[in-house]
Amino acid sequence: MKYLNYILVLVVALSSLSACDDFLGDNLDPDRPVEVSMDLLMPTVIFYMALENYDHSEYGTYLSQCLTTAGRSQTGAYAYRSGWEFMGMNRHPQWRRHYFDMGSNANNVVRYAEQDGSTNYLAVTRLLRLLSVQQTTDVFGDMALKTAYTESPVYESQESIYEWMKKEADDLIVLFESAEVMKSSNQPMTIKQDRVFGGDMAKWKQMAYAVKARILLRNLPNLNTSADICNQIVTAGENALNGWNDPNFKFDGGDSVEKNCFWGKNNRPVNTWESRSNDLEGAIPSKFFMENILLYNPETETSPDPRLTYLMRARADVGNNNDTTYRYLESNIGMPATHQISWYPELYFKALTTDTSTICFLTKAEVHFIVAEAAYWAGDKAKALDNMKLGTRNHMLRMGVPSDEIDAYMLNSAVVPGTGNINLSDIMREKYIAMYLQPEQWNDLRRYAYSNDDNGIQYDDRAIYPGLKRPHNLYEPYWSDENTWIQRLNYDPETEEKYNRTQLEKLGAFRNPEWLKKPMIWGRQ
Repeated sequence: MKYLNYILVLVVALSSLSACDDFLGDNLDPDRPVEVSMDLLMPTVIFYMALENYDHSEYGTYLSQCLTTAGRSQTGAYAYRSGWEFMGMNRHPQWRRHYFDMGSNANNVVRYAEQDGSTNYLAVTRLLRLLSVQQTTDVFGDMALKTAYTESPVYESQESIYEWMKKEADDLIVLFESAEVMKSSNQPMTIKQDRVFGGDMAKWKQMAYAVKARILLRNLPNLNTSADICNQIVTAGENALNGWNDPNFKFDGGDSVEKNCFWGKNNRPVNTWESRSNDLEGAIPSKFFMENILLYNPETETSPDPRLTYLMRARADVGNNNDTTYRYLESNIGMPATHQISWYPELYFKALTTDTSTICFLTKAEVHFIVAEAAYWAGDKAKALDNMKLGTRNHMLRMGVPSDEIDAYMLNSAVVPGTGNINLSDIMREKYIAMYLQPEQWNDLRRYAYSNDDNGIQYDDRAIYPGLKRPHNLYEPYWSDENTWIQRLNYDPETEEKYNRTQLEKLGAFRNPEWLKKPMIWGRQ
């Protein structure tokens, strides 16, 4: 990251609710240093936070065996969609997004806000920077934090990064609860600067509690399941839920790339080379997602979960027998030669994947599931069940499911258990659905060590994800051990192998596929 001392600042000109056509356009030199005011930088920080959320989700939806593709290659430019041969990839957008796009711009806002005494800008930007650090370390591990923007960056341990994050979360909550964030001398923050909450500090404070709850959740189930930790998680989550509003980045739709939701059909990579398109036209639901998570029965062609028809639309095999059904594949097994991709479900559909959909930094449903999981480990199954139901209901509402269909699902004892028979697998299955196209889906699977029927890993005497299997056609030189799963991404080859090779070598991470198998500090060791 030696290049990171050349600060990137992108100038963003926004109207009250829409971006200019050349907003972050391809003609802008991404490495041109520019000094601009704090109020012009803030929209850039928030935009890139939304894009970073997408970057992590786009990788994670394949790595968590939720979606797959029509191909079956062991190698390719998108290793997370195929055989996990990550040594052949030349970059990961998440790394650049944190250090260049989010980090450098956020650092400048923090610097200006401290000079100007605008505590509102300072608090929001530090919160987004904290969220960015959390998302980045959770896929890469050790990384530069305090020395990131110096001539000699040093990777710090993930343990120390988590200690910093816990303290930063607590400090931010104190800051948001202080009178300073509302003082009249603060520079105004309206919808022009803050496309998410329009400068409403009370709403940002709730998100600070939620980020704290997510950070503390990393203790479960492998580091610390004590009553004290569980209660801390529950308290942070319940504080977040008290007056919660989803932090949604809103898209208007339009001709320019940045006006359309990254999950929409008109999505194209931002600045072309540094991003990835969603490619949902070539994506296919996995068998695990359909049969084990959504409980789809291929014989009756039904699912007890009403969300199925709000997540995707079944399509007919036009030209064959016009049979319309939900088709899906085992991960990376490849589409039969006689099939066409147009026969598989339409994933550009309804709530999440239109051009005017929103990117939610952290959903209310996720917070409820955080509380549910912690309450379960604390032995409070009643609270666990209540929050599992509330998380499921909130996600269904976000999908647009009618209330009568939601009520019918909640009354179905075959899918929603009672207090006496609820288990972790129930909670995590519902959370898996609610985290569709959200970053936490892959994090949860790794926290629970891909617990399934075959690997024998159980928590509370149960497999958490029954039916889960590794993709077919994994790259044989790396993944011959059938019980080995991917645990992390390799450091961005385009930057770290060129500028920070010594740091990678110290970790044993330089061009080493074994590094991909090393669990995070919060994983099962």
